Amino acid sequence: MRPAVAQLLHNPLLWRGDAKARVERAVATGFAELDRELPGGGWPQGSLTELLIDGEGIGELRLLLPALARLAHSGRWIALVAPPHLPYAPALSRAGIDPGRAMVIDAGEEKDRWWAAEQVLRSDSVGGLLFWPQSVNDARLRRLAVATQETAAIAFLFAGCERAASASPAPLRMRLSPVGRELRLDVFKRRGGVCSKPVSIDFGAAPPARVVEGASLPPKPPLTAVRRAAGPRNLSPSFNRHYPVGMPSARIWNRALVRADEGRRVPGPDPRGTSRE
Repeated sequence: MRPAVAQLLHNPLLWRGDAKARVERAVATGFAELDRELPGGGWPQGSLTELLIDGEGIGELRLLLPALARLAHSGRWIALVAPPHLPYAPALSRAGIDPGRAMVIDAGEEKDRWWAAEQVLRSDSVGGLLFWPQSVNDARLRRLAVATQETAAIAFLFAGCERAASASPAPLRMRLSPVGRELRLDVFKRRGGVCSKPVSIDFGAAPPARVVEGASLPPKPPLTAVRRAAGPRNLSPSFNRHYPVGMPSARIWNRALVRADEGRRVPGPDPRGTSRE
């Protein structure tokens, strides 16, 4: 090999397609086996990550909790847009996430949910975004991916596994599936190289955050009330079917935009248009 070519191949500015891309900003996942497979050694910041699942409560939240806890400890906000169920604050607290550093944002219409997720990113005031859309539109997905690039946040979009065959602007995509007590992660898209084998995470073997998702749950109530958590009680599930929402003695946590005005917001154009169909 010629010296000039060898020097070029060792230039740190050159990225070879058969190797993981260099990512300057990333948040460690908390799982060494997964960090080794991700460019930058963690969840990429300023980049959209698409997590494909066919069922809720398979461990998708436990997968993200260690990174979200790091962000919360650094004083960053965590935003949950249109979660399928009301999050359980005591479980977040036990995982190391101060419920006071988290927001839950809900909207009745799908277009409003996408708009809210985009504005959360464009405000550049959160460290992490978790978004559960009911349907995925290519134009909306591209707008969300562009909005993510303008921030230092880690952003996750949850969708069904049928989307694996569809194109996506998300640089990182993986399919999550339960295998026994383990969670199997098939990383089928990442920047640089191909992940030759799936990553298996055993949450039962000294997990970083001991939080258990609930099983099938009834639909969540409207997120209209905003109250402070009076203190932790049951610390096991993150989505609790017995959570006494709406009762006089309820100890609920639901911050729906209550802190929005405390952050620096730079609203972008409203993709919903002027009509309210």
